[in-house]
Parts: sequence; C-alpha cells; structure tokens
Amino acid sequence: MSQLHRMGVADLARLVSSRQVSPTELVEHFLRRIERLDPHLNAFTTVAREQALATARSLTDELARGRWRGPLHGIPVGIKDITDTAGIRTTYGSRLFASHVPATDAEPVSRLRAAGAVVVGKTATHEFAFGTTTSNPHFGPTRNPWRTDHVPGGSSGGAGAAVAAGLVPLSTGSDTGGSIRIPAAACGCVGLKPTHGRVSLRGTYPLAPSLDHVGPLGKSTADCALVLQELAGFDPADPWSRRFPGSDFLGGLEVPLRGVRLGVDRSHRPVPVANDALAALDRALTAACDLGAEVVEVSLPDAGEITLAASVILLAESHAQHRDQIAAHRAEYGADVRAQLDASAAVDARSLVHALHTRERVTREVERLFEAGIDGFLTPTMAVTAPRIGATTVSAGEASVPVGLAMASFTLLADLTRMPAVAIPTGLAPDGLPTSVQITGPAADEALVLRVGHALENAIWPAKLRHPRDLGEDDD
Repeated sequence: MSQLHRMGVADLARLVSSRQVSPTELVEHFLRRIERLDPHLNAFTTVAREQALATARSLTDELARGRWRGPLHGIPVGIKDITDTAGIRTTYGSRLFASHVPATDAEPVSRLRAAGAVVVGKTATHEFAFGTTTSNPHFGPTRNPWRTDHVPGGSSGGAGAAVAAGLVPLSTGSDTGGSIRIPAAACGCVGLKPTHGRVSLRGTYPLAPSLDHVGPLGKSTADCALVLQELAGFDPADPWSRRFPGSDFLGGLEVPLRGVRLGVDRSHRPVPVANDALAALDRALTAACDLGAEVVEVSLPDAGEITLAASVILLAESHAQHRDQIAAHRAEYGADVRAQLDASAAVDARSLVHALHTRERVTREVERLFEAGIDGFLTPTMAVTAPRIGATTVSAGEASVPVGLAMASFTLLADLTRMPAVAIPTGLAPDGLPTSVQITGPAADEALVLRVGHALENAIWPAKLRHPRDLGEDDD
C-alpha cells in the first residue's frame, strides 16, 4: 500500500489490527519516506532506524500471538527533540547536547511506547524550544512542506513539517507560547495544547515550566484526541502534574455542534492581522453557524496586557533555567537565543510580580466568559501565513511586524491562562501556504475544543485533501 502516509491513525490502526499491514511494514514505509524526503525538509534531527525496526518486529510478533495494544499498536511517531528518549540522541536543539543520549524515557514517551507506538526519531526544534521558526543555527533550518523556502513555525517545527509531509502520522510537541499550535498552523495540520498539568512535563527540557505544555500534532483532530487519551494522566513525579477527573476525549467527537455557543472578539488584535488570516476566521465562523453553533460577540482581555505578562513570565523562568549554563557556555548558544536570554536577565522582581498578578486577573476574565455561557472562543492561530526562512519581519496588511510577534501573539493567551486550545487548518491562502484558526475552551475541557475542532476541520478542509503538492508519491 503506497498511500499509507496519507492515512489517519484510525485507518492505519484498522489495517494493523486486521493484519492487512504489519507494524514492521508500516514502519518500513515511513522510514523510506523519511529517507527520501527529509534530507531536504530537515524535519528530523535524529532517525532511530534500527531501534524503530526492532520495536516494530517485536510488535508484529505480539500481534501474531493475539496481543493488540490498541489503536497506537505499531503506529510510527516522532518525538520532539526537547523530550528525552531512552537510547536515542536527544539534543534539545543545542550544540551543548549534540551527543546526549538519555538513559530513560520522558513520561509521555513511556506512555506512548506502552500503547504500542514506535518512536522513529526526534523531530527538529528551535534551540531549547526558544523561538518560532525552527531555523536552528546548529542543525540547519527546517523547511515547510508546502513551500520549502518558508519556515514550518516553531518551536515544534520539525513535528509540524514531519506530519504535514507524511513522514510520520503523529508527533509530540511542546508549547510555551504557541509552539505546538504555530507549527500546526504553518504546516496545515492539527496541534493540541492541553490544559496545563494534563500531560506530564517530566523528561522534557524546561523553557518556562509554569507555561510549558506537552501535546500532540497530527493529521486530524481525531488523531490528536486519540493520542491525548494515552498521554494524559497524573504523574506524581512531576510537580506540575495535576489530577483531573477521568476524561474521554474521543467519545464526543461526533456530537453535533447544535447548541454550542462560540465567542469571537473581532477587535482582539495583538498585532496587525493579514487579510488571509481574517478570511480564515470568517470561514470558520460561517462553518460553525452552518453546523448549528451559535456565534456571539465577546470581549477578550486586553491583548497588550496578555503579550506583556506572558513574555515577562517566559523570560524570567527561562533566565532561571539557563543562567548558569549560558554563563559557562555562552559561545555554544545561537545568536537569537543568546539575545533573548540576555534580555531575560533584565526582568526585575517588580515586573515579574506584576505579570503574575496580570495572569491571575486575565484568567478570571476568561473564566467569567465561560461562566456566562460561552463554550469556547475562536481566534486566528497566527496573524500571517508562514514567513520566509531568514525573514525578520513580515507584512500584515500595510504593517510590517516582527516575525516572532506575528506568529505567537494569538497563541499566548491559552498558555498564560493554561487553558486547552487546538489549532485546525482552514485551507490555503493565495500564496499556497496554510491558514488556521484556534479554538480555546475552559480548563480541563479538551473534549469540547476537540469536538468543535473536529467538526470545523471536516467542514472546511478535511484531512484527506491536505497533501503538499511537490513531495511526490513514488516512495513505495
């Protein structure tokens, strides 16, 4: 079957469970595709070919003996190169850790392996996950499969590029200021940032732990729901982990949107927004109404306050994480991350306390929207489509906006409030690059944002239609 890389996880799982395709055959197919396409895309920092094949053979033997672990049995996955994998090089996107091979898996990786997933390699990241482009000075830029002279977003850019190009059906990412949802938006796939504490952070290199999240990127919202079912769970060894009531992220996906109330704040503009991004939001809102949802105008918290508070907290926590390391190894850091860490040293206690207080106030403001009867709200995921590799500014309407702000300004709110958000693709802009919207919902209600995302993506741009044109299909 030469089109396996176009299939979602549910379809692949049916093929595996019915013995039409073995885990070994499935992994071999994706490894061939990685071998052919990744030299140009640079979505992987490390490919664990031999370990992946050994795991796949073991899972094939299990299946022959009648043991099927579930829908991830034999499914190839990429793991962002910020998250530890036992026996597989994990660099954190840094030259300092270029030869680092962890002895143990991060907790999310352990959960995926237990469910039968096969780790095929480490997807590229911005250095220490501290950026939005995945243009890494140590390992080279990762390229967007839709237009390879453009970035795939970041910091989980390798994950977004790998999923969009069909190098893997699934990958993990991490999200501190948008780093799961930005690559999903840039690459035309789906990215889910869960509620803070839903998925363990143990074994993922910290950027700003009170803002850090681990979550999935996949071809569809349904794929992300399936993976979250395995990733989610309390981890007593992770101080940020939280106990949540048992959740079924899959069962409600097909429930119609009739009666769902979705908010929109058209005046919420952290930065100027390109017309393509606004048109994508309008398409999503129209689709929501057509599906029976009610769209109501709301007032989101002040965009400037959100950006400032999230930025100050991120800078302060990243400074605490890197202060001693960068002092000892300054020359080993890339110029852009070094500059951000230099700026982080200037955050004083007063600024940090003000930002923390702002976070609590903003969180209460959003909670009151939900208490007033809003189930979720929609915004653009990014203010623009994916910028060119090397660009420092990008045009949004008649304005010129710094690349980082244009890509991350809309995603910061969900990180700051620690609420779940999913980014879904909404089609291609005239420049041939994907557009996206995100749905944010109340804390612990991933099921709601997944339900809305699933309905909208299937109405607007189904996963079976989302295939970058220039990759070719002659790899099997």
